[in-house]
Amino acid sequence: MKLVRRILKKLSKIFKSRRALVIAALILAVAFFVLTRGSADLAKIKTFEITKKSLKIEVSASGKIASEHESTIHSAVSGKVVWIGVSEGDWVRAGQAIATFDRERYEIALRQAEQDVIAADAVLAKVYDDISKASGVETFDNRIKRTAAEAVKNKAFDAVKAAERNLRDTTIISPVAGRVVKLDISTLEEILPTTNVAKIASFDNLDFVAEVDENDIGKIKIGQSSVIALDAYQDESIKSKVDFIGGKSITTSTGATAFSVKLPIDDEGKYRLGMNGEAKIEILQTDETQVVPLEAIVNERYVYVKRGNQFEKREVKMGTTTDAETQILWGVDVGENVVVAGFDQIGKKSLLQKLIERFT
Repeated sequence: MKLVRRILKKLSKIFKSRRALVIAALILAVAFFVLTRGSADLAKIKTFEITKKSLKIEVSASGKIASEHESTIHSAVSGKVVWIGVSEGDWVRAGQAIATFDRERYEIALRQAEQDVIAADAVLAKVYDDISKASGVETFDNRIKRTAAEAVKNKAFDAVKAAERNLRDTTIISPVAGRVVKLDISTLEEILPTTNVAKIASFDNLDFVAEVDENDIGKIKIGQSSVIALDAYQDESIKSKVDFIGGKSITTSTGATAFSVKLPIDDEGKYRLGMNGEAKIEILQTDETQVVPLEAIVNERYVYVKRGNQFEKREVKMGTTTDAETQILWGVDVGENVVVAGFDQIGKKSLLQKLIERFT
């Protein structure tokens, strides 16, 4: 019986000592958690290693391909289209007929005008004959008769010339050599004067016409290099130079004020008028220089440089700046790492770290 009591008493002591150990461990764990809370999460701090590179400043502008030599053909007379000799996409030479109208009424008008000339000529001849038979100086009445007869003859002659022109205009002629990029008429259609018939464009001189915003036009100069990317050929880059800067503003499809800037391109047989794209015009390029992302700049004059696990706030001087990067003239060196993300973690310390710093 005594032995059992001794065993139970021993077990009770062991149990009490273990419970104390567990409680102590819990207290230490809670204390450690509290003391280490608030320390910096270094994984959130991202850095960038400073390198040297050439920095470009570019102006971007959307635009489309256009022909330097382009002609919209209009009808000079009205009539019914009886023949069309081209289709969209066809090449035509200068002076080539592309369509004709019904000529009958214009032929009739020409014959009538010619008859009017013959009649007026006969009247004028009779007046001349009468005047020649009169003796002495031409009288005032005879001068009036002669002048009136001559005027009728001249008007009749002018009517013949107008009828001849109208008859010629029933055949639509291309004034330039190029490709038919648009055909606006169809056979048997009744056409009125000034109606658009076709658009002919030369592909010998193509331009990418960029619409440069008025805020950027002052930066654009003749001869500046550019790279054009067309929506239809996104994997290709077309190199060009600024060849022309418009002197009059235009309004873009979004209602903004811009200026036309022409960038010549070589036709490779695949470009089409009206193809959309974007041009990047280089307005400045630096030599090899220290460059950091704009995200690294704090308050426009500071960066945080990583030194081991510490971060040093350092003043720098910025130079040429693009939309994404900036040149650093002094304040940092190539190979150093500057913080670009996680600034809120810099300088954060736990209570334990603060106590250690205080008592060491």
